[in-house]
Amino acid sequence: MRSKISLVIIIAGILGFAACKKDNNGTKILPNTSEVLYISNEGAFGFGNASLSVYYPKEDRLINQAFEQVNNRSLGDVLQSVYRYKDKIYCLVNASSKIEVAQANSLKELAVIKNVVMPRYMSNEGNRAYVSCWGNKGEIVALDLSTNTIVKRIAVGNGPEHLLLNKQNLFVCNSGGFKTDSTLSIIDINNGILKKTLYVGDAPMDIVSMGDSIAFVLCRGKILYDASWNVIGHSSSKLVKISLIDFKILKSFPLFAKQHPAELVLSKDKQSVYIGGGYGFAGLYRFDLNREQMDSLPVSTKSFYGIAGDCHGNIYGFESPDFTSAGSMTIMNPQAVIIKVKTVGIGPNGMCY
Repeated sequence: MRSKISLVIIIAGILGFAACKKDNNGTKILPNTSEVLYISNEGAFGFGNASLSVYYPKEDRLINQAFEQVNNRSLGDVLQSVYRYKDKIYCLVNASSKIEVAQANSLKELAVIKNVVMPRYMSNEGNRAYVSCWGNKGEIVALDLSTNTIVKRIAVGNGPEHLLLNKQNLFVCNSGGFKTDSTLSIIDINNGILKKTLYVGDAPMDIVSMGDSIAFVLCRGKILYDASWNVIGHSSSKLVKISLIDFKILKSFPLFAKQHPAELVLSKDKQSVYIGGGYGFAGLYRFDLNREQMDSLPVSTKSFYGIAGDCHGNIYGFESPDFTSAGSMTIMNPQAVIIKVKTVGIGPNGMCY
């Protein structure tokens, strides 16, 4: 499942000692710090070798296999993404159809949420969380985070991916998954009812907002095949500007005729959005939101499997050259100048800041 079964993970410091502390396996984990990145490494599909890396930017310290070392076991098969809420992290293990819950500051296992079929991404409003899942023909699973239990299942489109919570509405990108789709599902979180299905373009993958009124949706487009799986064409990727108030398309911007990016990163000043990521996509591009135009040249020519950003405006690119050996995390400043490169786990796809 190299389609970004993927996004982001790393782990927090441990217990509040002034000096470093060792876990049971002798690995040094720094005490609590204000900045921690949780990096999600998918591993190879079917091998059960997904892993979590933790990076402390201020100390420039990286710990690979962090969850595994603390808990003496593997996370499972394909770590799609990691999500943090308060003092807990939630590891969405796609092919294992579960969510591992751990303490953010020690990575000690707290619970395992099962019966979430092929989870992808997560968002929350207080103790109520929403998880996009490819299973059951595409659904959002609502969780009570105080009990780690499922409280509702909401049918959406095929292959739901990234989510956006805006006031009382949840916007869901339906990528198509193993089938096809071109819709955005809009759910009223007050009652869990689907309010509207908005057709935006082939394979919507990611969504970012500029506030409470405007959002941009990345539609990856798709590769067209004949009956023998020969490529016979493409549908173009595009960026779609929508209203978060009346759920209408405001504008559509063509991107690539034959390339299919999967992720967006909004700049710190919200003046631009970076486009990239996805299996087989080459380059990282900047789209100026004021001019409503994409730069003609990429800010990076690297082929990133996943991209992410932090609160400083830095951009992170994750390279997965294959799914049998370690990948890398490239840290870039807001101008996409490389600051440093770190070796992480197999199949890195993103991070949680």
